[in-house]
Amino acid sequence: MYGVIFDFLREYVTQRHGGEETWKALLAATGNPHRVYFPVKEYPDQEIVDLAGSAAEALDLPLADVLEDFGSYVGPRLISFYKVFFTGDGWNTFDVIEIAGSRIHDVIHRHNPTRKPPDLSAHRESDDLLVVHYHSHRRLCPVVRGIIRGLGEKYGERFAIEETQCMHQGADECVMRVQRLH
Repeated sequence: MYGVIFDFLREYVTQRHGGEETWKALLAATGNPHRVYFPVKEYPDQEIVDLAGSAAEALDLPLADVLEDFGSYVGPRLISFYKVFFTGDGWNTFDVIEIAGSRIHDVIHRHNPTRKPPDLSAHRESDDLLVVHYHSHRRLCPVVRGIIRGLGEKYGERFAIEETQCMHQGADECVMRVQRLH
């Protein structure tokens, strides 16, 4: 996983959960007390899982809740980070989710063919219903749900998200029906 995600996790922890001391405690809990993450460098996926697990334990919250909250935090920040893809006005959450799999993950793979970004695709069943398909060996579907919610906050939209299939329940992929609420 690229270091930019670790940077976002650090920001999330320091801004929402106790500051720099909390971040240092999480690093220490995972056996990396002096770890520094560089945005374009790759790090083992297990490190993000370990950090998130330590955060959930420290906060006494289920891991899925922490991951979803992190997703809601990171979603709008990913738009800023990948701003070259999102120039101009008129964007909404559905537009961003549809583009994420087809453009951003393709660029990541093109620049590093050995990298395995998540498979993410989405199609609209109507103006107010988007069906999202997510598959990754990381199985971070709570982060995807959170990203959708965070983008909704950014664009002033609310959603009901129904996960009809989940890799954590034995499915090959997660399928989420995202209904825009009025």
